Amino acid sequence: ITPNGKYIISGSGDKTIKLWDIDTGKLLRTFIAHKDSVYSVAISPNGKFILSGSGDKTIKLWDIDTGKVVKTFAGHTHSIYSVAITPDGKYAISGSDDASIKLWGIKTYELKTFYGHEKTIHSTTISPDGKYIISGGYDHTIKIWDIKTEELIKTLEGHTSYVFSVAISSDGKYIISGGNDNTIKLWKL
Repeated sequence: ITPNGKYIISGSGDKTIKLWDIDTGKLLRTFIAHKDSVYSVAISPNGKFILSGSGDKTIKLWDIDTGKVVKTFAGHTHSIYSVAITPDGKYAISGSDDASIKLWGIKTYELKTFYGHEKTIHSTTISPDGKYIISGGYDHTIKIWDIKTEELIKTLEGHTSYVFSVAISSDGKYIISGGNDNTIKLWKL
């Protein structure tokens, strides 16, 4: 959902991204450029850009008003299952089937890569203060990373199967995770 609460952005197996009006349900725009399924989308904090991750191993930054690709990020060696944008809008984050997380400078082209998961990273999110990346993976763990130092701060264990989804509370005090083990877990930080 866009920050103004007016639109929904969706990614699809048909290789497209769609922009929908929340009130009417009407399709407003279709974004086409990926060559494989779009597994994840995120909206910039200012609501002007969409970030997408795809099975084609690329991340694309789109102008929401024109529907054009502003930038393509390439560097993962497998499908990208999760994308996020930092609260300040300066960095894109991606989690991939190649077991890496990448932090991309949207304007600077700076690239940092985080390794620590043993298998696919299916979900990534960013703390509200923009200091930490939280990731969930097929190795049954959730990991917390310091963006500035690139260090792994903590590994949370408790799921007995894949971690498909992670989110963090708006106050940054709790992480919630959903796993293939049919559980949802709440973690206090």
